Amino acid sequence: MTRSRAHGRKPQRLWAAIAGVAIASGGLLVPVQSASADAGQPWMNAAQSPSTRAGELLAAMTLADKVNMLHGSGDAPVPTVGYIAPIPRLHVPGITMTDGPAGVRDRVDKSTALPSPSALAAGFDPRLAEEYGSVLGGDARALGQDVVFGPGQNIQRVPVNGRNFEYFSEDPYLSGTLAGADVRGIQRRGVIATVKHYVANNQETNRKTVSANMDDRTLHEIYEKNFGVAVADGRPGSAMCSYNRINDVYACDDSETLGSLRSQLGFDGFVVSDYPATHATTSIKDGLNVELPTGVFNTLPNVQAALDKGSITMADIDARIRETLTVLFRFGLFDRDTTARGPIDQDADNAAAQRIEAQSAVLLKNDGDVLPLGSSTHDIAVIGAPAKASAQGGGSSKVNPLSMDNTYDAIVSRAGSPATVSYADGSNVDQAAAIAKSAQVALVFVKDGEAEGSDRSNLSLPGNQDALVDAVTKANPHTVVVLQTGSAVLMPWLKQVEGVLQTWYPGARGGAATAQLLWGDVNPSGKLPQTWPASNAQTPVGTPAQYPGIDGESSYSEGVYVGYRWYDQHDETPLFPFGHGLSYTGFRYSDLRLHHSSGDSRDPVTVSFRITNTGDRAGAEAPQVYVGKPDTLAPTAPKELGAFGKVALAPHQTRTVTLAVKPRELAYWDSGAQAFTVQDGSYTIAVGGSSASLPLHATYRVRKTDGPVRITIDGLPGVVQPGTTHTATATVSNLSDVPLTSATLKVSAPSGWRVAPGKGSIGTVQAGRRARQTFRVTVPAGAAPGAAGLSVTLSGRVDDRRMSAIRTVRLNVPYASMAAAADTVGVTDNGDPGVGNFDGSGYSYSAQSLAADGVTPGGTVKVGSATTVFPAQAPGTPDAVSASGQVVKVGGTGGSLVVLGAAHNGVGRGTLKAMFTDGTSADVPIDFADWYANAPTGSGSIVSTGQWNQPLTGGKGPHDVSLYGEVRPLPAGRTLAYVTLPAVGNMSLFSVSVDASAAPSGAATRP
Repeated sequence: MTRSRAHGRKPQRLWAAIAGVAIASGGLLVPVQSASADAGQPWMNAAQSPSTRAGELLAAMTLADKVNMLHGSGDAPVPTVGYIAPIPRLHVPGITMTDGPAGVRDRVDKSTALPSPSALAAGFDPRLAEEYGSVLGGDARALGQDVVFGPGQNIQRVPVNGRNFEYFSEDPYLSGTLAGADVRGIQRRGVIATVKHYVANNQETNRKTVSANMDDRTLHEIYEKNFGVAVADGRPGSAMCSYNRINDVYACDDSETLGSLRSQLGFDGFVVSDYPATHATTSIKDGLNVELPTGVFNTLPNVQAALDKGSITMADIDARIRETLTVLFRFGLFDRDTTARGPIDQDADNAAAQRIEAQSAVLLKNDGDVLPLGSSTHDIAVIGAPAKASAQGGGSSKVNPLSMDNTYDAIVSRAGSPATVSYADGSNVDQAAAIAKSAQVALVFVKDGEAEGSDRSNLSLPGNQDALVDAVTKANPHTVVVLQTGSAVLMPWLKQVEGVLQTWYPGARGGAATAQLLWGDVNPSGKLPQTWPASNAQTPVGTPAQYPGIDGESSYSEGVYVGYRWYDQHDETPLFPFGHGLSYTGFRYSDLRLHHSSGDSRDPVTVSFRITNTGDRAGAEAPQVYVGKPDTLAPTAPKELGAFGKVALAPHQTRTVTLAVKPRELAYWDSGAQAFTVQDGSYTIAVGGSSASLPLHATYRVRKTDGPVRITIDGLPGVVQPGTTHTATATVSNLSDVPLTSATLKVSAPSGWRVAPGKGSIGTVQAGRRARQTFRVTVPAGAAPGAAGLSVTLSGRVDDRRMSAIRTVRLNVPYASMAAAADTVGVTDNGDPGVGNFDGSGYSYSAQSLAADGVTPGGTVKVGSATTVFPAQAPGTPDAVSASGQVVKVGGTGGSLVVLGAAHNGVGRGTLKAMFTDGTSADVPIDFADWYANAPTGSGSIVSTGQWNQPLTGGKGPHDVSLYGEVRPLPAGRTLAYVTLPAVGNMSLFSVSVDASAAPSGAATRP
């Protein structure tokens, strides 16, 4: 599949208003000690700019030095999760990296357990998020860590996702804003923040192989936008690419999404992989800087081989190293002892954790003002084991805490000596009901079990907790449920209880914060950053094709309708809406005023309104501004969050609140222009306390828009032969309301390719008109096989403002054969297994075991009733192709396609495209089991089973592995010319050929 995407400055225009502030402040947050340059080492002069120092050091590095920076090492001098080894002779420090979305986790040291990020999001307060990040960054610095893997900010698409507690929201604007503030807090302490997991890592089920399949607009507008907001607001030094695939391409090997991260979102840091999520050495070209946890693909032999083969260039390597070094210099890591450790200020950190939790808990229900508890509440039943335990999510976010309190002790302390507090752990429901019956109020504590690595089976509370709540409510009508959950749960007992307080995973001082909230010492002010469904079936991802996906393919068919957007679009009433949260007082909204009733597409919408605290208690409110966009060019959700704030009000106080909706939040992603665009037309502005409570409304008019300006390129085939010339046409469509003036097009091609003309003037393109330019592209006779990018850059002025946009077209020079495309040593001799790498971890098939089954180099192999030829390469040399979308010449006329190979690290499923000489094509499904499974999938068969070579542990593997074959039907009467291999990084293929005599089996091709 050919994918094109614009790169350049134009798509960034909507981020620019705040990006400048973020970048300016970024330099002030990092304490840098001066360093004097040694003779011959000018990069040690700290008076120079980070980019200058990076260039000087890069010029002094050998290839081995550069490769050292391209992967992790296991030899860290302090406890840490990830490490880049130092280069002492060049004064390059070792770089320590640690887990950290909810506290520092280096697997050994203790640190402050912060409330879950989902709790932080409920605060609806960037200032709170910055404080959160500052605690995290301070702990990391004290423990000798240079990089923190956090914040995590994936969109909460799937309500049962096991890592929703680690993420902020279902809304990209809220998520990105809080992530940006979190980043600022972390990096203020001189520690590099890592936004993750980029991109579309929205489920744990099959997370390492599942493909998130979505249209271009959904990708940019929902799943990339939050990262763009965080980059603009916080300027993170690092980003982590995710395990999953995006439209069948692995995220860490995806030049499109990694390219978008830099060119469209403005990211200028370095990218590290998840553990492990790298699938090819060519990921260096795609945009990956550091393979973690150690080097498998980005090792010196593999990098040298890729350079020799031409699949990467030294320029690709230098670009990645320069990006990493610039960040390290920016944060002063060359100018201080990066492993220096110091004490954590536990008292200050715990106070911050308690303050954050107290402002993030959400009061979901409070009938009859059952809360807050008061001095007259002297007999309290506390029920449920979570009251005496701590709650954290599982996996890489689970902190080894310095200290944790518990809610039961805090309740006893707050209730005081006159009160009686009884307790039952809830294991005996009858006992719990008896205790509850004699109390004035029953507090039932329940929790869920979210963890990395798996999703929840459903939204119900685990165990007998629902039955426990039901029994207690029957015994005592004055029952309050205190939730300790990472995200949404079902509440079949909701009508029977008087109160529900959501405390999330509340952190080191969650008990103390919960007691403050129950007694009203702190007035609850949290708001739900996610919609809570009323049932397991009430979800935007309600089909198996959407979640968890079928055959490893997850269809994001809901498009941009994620979270509350879906509920609004389908008129669904959830259990609790996005933005919902009660208080012990009341708030009245009034007097909405737009500072301007209309404007141009680059103008923010500034709104003012009044909020009055109508009660006798001080409280805080999180006002929310929603925008309803016109759908002239694209369908849009009924409303989207455009601005929010947090306002503290004394009893009966009225304050005027002013919020600005940036043009970024008025925009939609225009795939034709490859840019965010604000369309002219009428916008509805709604203000209130939740997405379902918006008492104030106004209309704003965008009079004039400067976009979109679209570029299309026609006439270039996806596959181009060396020595050929092709004529293409670039069309510029000006859909804006103003002329595009001084317009020029510049065509850029890979080195050695010829373009004529390479640059041409278009002049003025009036509003609503088009202009075209034709050019010729000549592919050199010696063009290296593989993917090549041809880009067309449009420059001009729109409304007296410079604009630039780039459209990139992916072309493929075919490999002459499977042997020419071979990039993996899949078979090794038992006497020399060390060069093998079939599964990306150094393991390989045993040549002797294959030979015992009749599979030998250059020999004929039977696959069912068909035959193919095994690669003729000798064992220990590249003989397999790691499937990543390569185009390979495979000729022949016949009824069947025969494929030989296997998957590793899970099942490998994808689609091979057969291209015929008559210009038609057909999709051929390929479905290989893991080579370790010895169980074919689909229509495949086991061709050979035998021992495997495992040099990392020595000798041959005690468990047999299998080589598989598939025979797939081809349309009759057509001659095959090329195949495009699946873009499935965990699938390696030995042979693809046509067999005229075979009786095909399995699924038919789709012409």
